[in-house]
Amino acid sequence: MLITYLILKLTLQSVLNECNRLAGEQQSKEQILWLKSRLLKLRLDYERGRITEEDFNVMQSEILKSLGGGA
Repeated sequence: MLITYLILKLTLQSVLNECNRLAGEQQSKEQILWLKSRLLKLRLDYERGRITEEDFNVMQSEILKSLGGGA
C-alpha cells in the first residue's frame, strides 16, 4: 500500500511539474508577442510623427532589452 501511494504521489507531482512548465512556456510566448506588438506600435507612432526620433530610440531600446531577456 505504501509503495502504491509513493508511486501515485511521484506520478502526480510529475504531472503537476509538466503543467507548470507548459504554463510558464505559454506565458513567455504571450509576453514576447505583447512586446513585439508594442514595438510595432512604437514604430508606427514614429513613422506618423507622433513621437520624436530620440523618444523612439529610447523606448525601442527598452523593448529590445525586454525581448532579449525574455527570449
